[in-house]
Amino acid sequence: MKSKSLLLLLGALAIGIIAYYYNESSDQRSVDANTHLIPGLANNLNSVTKFTVTEAGNAVLSEVSKSDKGWVVDSRDGYAANKAAVRILFDNLAEAMLVEAKTSNPDNYIKLGVEDIDNEKAQGILFSVTGLQEPADIIFGNDGSSGKNTQYVRRKGEAQSWLINKKLKLNTDVTEWLQKDILDIPPERIKSVQISHPDGEVVNIANDGEEEYEYTLNATEPEGKMLSESEVYQVANALSSLQLRDVATFSKLDTESITPVITVFKTFDGLTITAKAYALDINKYFTIDVAFSADDVDQSVVNQGEHAQLTSDSAIKSDPKAAEELAAKSKQRLDGWAYLFPTITQDALTKKLDDFFIEKDS
Repeated sequence: MKSKSLLLLLGALAIGIIAYYYNESSDQRSVDANTHLIPGLANNLNSVTKFTVTEAGNAVLSEVSKSDKGWVVDSRDGYAANKAAVRILFDNLAEAMLVEAKTSNPDNYIKLGVEDIDNEKAQGILFSVTGLQEPADIIFGNDGSSGKNTQYVRRKGEAQSWLINKKLKLNTDVTEWLQKDILDIPPERIKSVQISHPDGEVVNIANDGEEEYEYTLNATEPEGKMLSESEVYQVANALSSLQLRDVATFSKLDTESITPVITVFKTFDGLTITAKAYALDINKYFTIDVAFSADDVDQSVVNQGEHAQLTSDSAIKSDPKAAEELAAKSKQRLDGWAYLFPTITQDALTKKLDDFFIEKDS
């Protein structure tokens, strides 16, 4: 009897082990295997109206939605989103396939990083899509252990977790969803710069030589010091490939008691770009205004006439028609917003006279 009982016990144990292994096996398959992570997404991309990125503790990181102006970042008061980043994300999502069923045991979710997102210590990111016929709420966990282009996921509310054939870059920093490009005015297009400080100090930089990079600072060198040409050039170059770090609605910032630093750039082809810097805490937020006046077009540009378009150098400096169009488009994009720029740009736009001089022995 003891032998028979032992055999029965071993048999039951074997069945349990097999059942557990079957549940955990990476070879487990269901009707969902080898199908799309979000079925039908590829054919219904135009139906998507919003997506949300949420981290541990149900903390919403980003909300991006489709408006009559295109994709906008709700988390930044509807500022324009990076359309290319949104497109790449959804192209990858549409191609993502379920390739291997993984654990359906909640105790093991932590190994894959697919715990419920309301857990304060959850590792994964919840990505939710609005607008499709079927809800799409997916927890994206760790990269696949195989070292290939794979990732662990679990659909919210479902026990089964999966390995998919993609690694999806879900930006957790809301600023990564913003359209970052502001302006791109190369230094050779700049005719003059004036920086006016609240204490009355004024910095004047001019490009009045024949060379494209011949900038002069209207100031006398202090005794024992010399002009740093690189500091002057940094100001002239400040609007080249200008990108934001962050953005805010200007009216929501507490700026009433702040007298801004005002920096005015003038270009050879009639643009006036005015940057106003408001010091808030350790950062400065800037408003940007772009205006065009035919009266401000440099005489050298007018004299070139139609021939201004014949060489790339002169075209960069002398296209008043394009400058006028840029001013009109920029007004629509930039009005009402305040921008946080990289530190080097903040410094360039607010330099004082002392910043342009270095010790002669250095």
